[in-house]
Amino acid sequence: MPRLPLIALAALSLISTAEAQRGGARRNAEPPELKHFNYETWEFDSKHAARGQASYSIYLPKEHDFAKNKDRKFPWILWLPGFGGPDDFQGRGGATTLDLLRDESKIPELALVVFRAPGGRGRTTYMNGEAIGNIEDLIVKDLLNHVEGKFRVSSKREHRAVMGVSAGGFGALKIALRHPGLFGAVAVHSAAIMPADPADLAGSAENTVMRYLRGGLREQLGDPIDPKKWAQQMPMGLVALKKPADLHGLQIYFDAGTDDHYGFFEPNQDLAAAMKKNGHKHYFRPVEEGGHAWSSSKMRDNLKHSMGFAGLAISGKDAIAEIEKAAALKQAKARKQN
Repeated sequence: MPRLPLIALAALSLISTAEAQRGGARRNAEPPELKHFNYETWEFDSKHAARGQASYSIYLPKEHDFAKNKDRKFPWILWLPGFGGPDDFQGRGGATTLDLLRDESKIPELALVVFRAPGGRGRTTYMNGEAIGNIEDLIVKDLLNHVEGKFRVSSKREHRAVMGVSAGGFGALKIALRHPGLFGAVAVHSAAIMPADPADLAGSAENTVMRYLRGGLREQLGDPIDPKKWAQQMPMGLVALKKPADLHGLQIYFDAGTDDHYGFFEPNQDLAAAMKKNGHKHYFRPVEEGGHAWSSSKMRDNLKHSMGFAGLAISGKDAIAEIEKAAALKQAKARKQN
């Protein structure tokens, strides 16, 4: 894999608790009025959060509250935000796209949960050992338990998907690959992909990474960085460590823009190549002239693809096969017209 430019590390600071303390996400943004969903925000106790509490927002299908559905369990999606914060999803087109897809019957009736990192900044590296808590454990244990205990959503793996963008894309891929029995699908955008080997960080980049490490992250990654520990936290490392049988039933989608200004198109391309080499079924969608995450003018269209993929997967379908079938039909139709 090509050495990752230092600017990508410094700009996005994927494993930076220092960066997580700078600035703030847009807080308390009002959600748009939606036709098919009700919006709520909940706090819950978590022994894995440094201050003992965490929170999330949820888009509930309006059918959820009907008495006739008291025994029904809805499929659901967990959304992991990037460093822009959790309110990016509702403020930059995610919520309206979700509502539109449901209106067009392109996704099933489902719930979508947006994780809110504890600590008031809305930012996380999605790793254990952060100053704000053991975030991976918080998500896979406490968050899932609270959501499934509070709402009529399914606890079955095949009815759960995890999605994310940028740092949240990294987090969603990492968590899905490290805990393949929890989710039936993962779909991400502009994921902050790092090399499988920390030696490929290039030049002074490792020192830059180490300056950002605080507290328990040293235990997670080592000091100096331990290549084995690093690989167990990075999607590039995990796809090499996992056998196809380990990820059986996990449907994988990811996209990246060719004009990603943080330089994450090539690493995502490399991830697709690594998945192919190691026999992992996946769908990688290059986005021509696409930028990074929410700053890209193509993001809403990307969401239509990723949510459609996740919707197929949590409906019990082979999402990749369905997408390929639809593409073949479209090509055949175009040939007939010509």
